[in-house]
Amino acid sequence: MIKEASVMKKIVLSVLIILLLVLVGCGRGPSEQMVEDDYHKGSRGLEMNFINNAPPYRIYEGDNLDISVEVWNRGAFPQDKTFQGKLEISGFDPSSITGTWEGGNRIPTNLEGRSQYNIEGGYAVMSYRDRNGVHVPFDADYYEPRIIVHSCYKYTTVADPVVCIDPDPHALVEERKVCNVNNVQIGGGQGAPISVTNVEEEVGSDQIYFRIYVSNNGGGSVMLPRAYNDCPFDVEIGELDKVTAKVKLPHDASPECSPKGTASDPIRLTNGNGYMFCKFSKPATDSAYTTNLNIELDYVYSNSIEKQIKIINIK
Repeated sequence: MIKEASVMKKIVLSVLIILLLVLVGCGRGPSEQMVEDDYHKGSRGLEMNFINNAPPYRIYEGDNLDISVEVWNRGAFPQDKTFQGKLEISGFDPSSITGTWEGGNRIPTNLEGRSQYNIEGGYAVMSYRDRNGVHVPFDADYYEPRIIVHSCYKYTTVADPVVCIDPDPHALVEERKVCNVNNVQIGGGQGAPISVTNVEEEVGSDQIYFRIYVSNNGGGSVMLPRAYNDCPFDVEIGELDKVTAKVKLPHDASPECSPKGTASDPIRLTNGNGYMFCKFSKPATDSAYTTNLNIELDYVYSNSIEKQIKIINIK
């Protein structure tokens, strides 16, 4: 009887422990369960990799050629919009390789950005296939083209730094305030290749001034949104290293900015860096408070990957 009671006690204890673990797991909030809740970090956007042996390093005259590319959306855009992007291929004599993109060269529109529910970001595989057989020009012994795959995609950077709105920071009568006007350093990026890095604030007699600094941290080329159709081969020099921008505060959604941030007057990046200066009206309050300065940058971004192959002519 004593042995049976001991066994029963162990069984009951085990069941209680399991129930306790289940209850604790159910009671955890979303922020505890998610592996990563701050997905608006980093300077990554679309990333590509050649799938192993596609293309192979060595191939023979007349063989079919398969080029398969993994595409990852490692940034935070889009969340509730469709993705718009494409792949282009170059680097070889078009008489040697005459393939096409299977299903077209448009990147799937459902390639969502990283989120609380998809911490890795959207994923797709795109394939370029030559079913006519590759050729060595002029019947030479071999041909070594460098296969380059280019990505062109529209992207948006969203930054919401917390700023101090103090209509009268230099008041003669000191008062206890929730914040002081200071510059805001923004490290780590916003989950996009173009980052807002710093915000400087000043307060005048009638207006609040912000100088907003942006940087190309993604390792690729940036251009105006209108350059999408011409990317990557026919982009005009006047469209490169430029982004459009929209900036607003809750009490003033139409500040006066220089540059304006429009397609005709965008932010210009020199050596990967640029800025814009915005004037806001003062709010209808006398006390200081904190709020978010909303900044949206729109652009087309382009990266590339490459791999050299050797086509051998067996005579």
